[in-house]
Amino acid sequence: MSERPYSEVLQELHRIHRQLSDLRSRLARCPIRVSAARNRVATAEQTVTEVKESIQSTKMTADRKQLQLRESETKIEAIEGKLNAAKTNDEFQIFKEQIAAAQMANSVMSDEILEALEKVDQLEAKLADAVRGVENAQADQAKIEAEVETERARLETEIARVLEILEGVEKDIPPDVRDDYKRVVKTRGEEALASVVNNYCTQCNVQLRIQTVSDLKLGKPVFCSSCGAFLYFPE
Repeated sequence: MSERPYSEVLQELHRIHRQLSDLRSRLARCPIRVSAARNRVATAEQTVTEVKESIQSTKMTADRKQLQLRESETKIEAIEGKLNAAKTNDEFQIFKEQIAAAQMANSVMSDEILEALEKVDQLEAKLADAVRGVENAQADQAKIEAEVETERARLETEIARVLEILEGVEKDIPPDVRDDYKRVVKTRGEEALASVVNNYCTQCNVQLRIQTVSDLKLGKPVFCSSCGAFLYFPE
């Protein structure tokens, strides 16, 4: 064990644990970034699928109405034949009214067909945008995956380096408290240590007892009676 003051050792350990916590947090965000990028691709692909389905549905509607229009026009031709062969004025008037009603319905249907075809044009333009959206999302995903892989490798290397430093500093912990330190750090990480400022534990903000402060000043290993953290006076 080195001759460094106990409080100095704990302060150094606390700094290292905070650094590790930050590095591990950044490492944990790596797969989250990739997942978010993949979700954006999936959303963009879903948009393409939905637009394609809308185009198909609209085209089917237009085709169905065009078929109905042709059938109606055929019926009008048949009624016109009956109109020319009408034997009475009443028959003539009935056929004439049937033709007028059918022509009115056909006019409405023609407008609906035109609207459907215009909608198809609009949807096809939207589809082109959606396809570009997929391409952009895929390019973004590839870029993020490359960045994340580089960042992940860098962070893992840095974590390994810091852990090596940590192991060296932990050797300076007094043997009689080393097991307690290991146990608390294993479950609480950086929160296993806390500095004391103005006789308050900075971890739980509880004022320390006079005896606790006195023991700290004497360099004795002390736990916070409230949060259980190892206490030290910051240099």
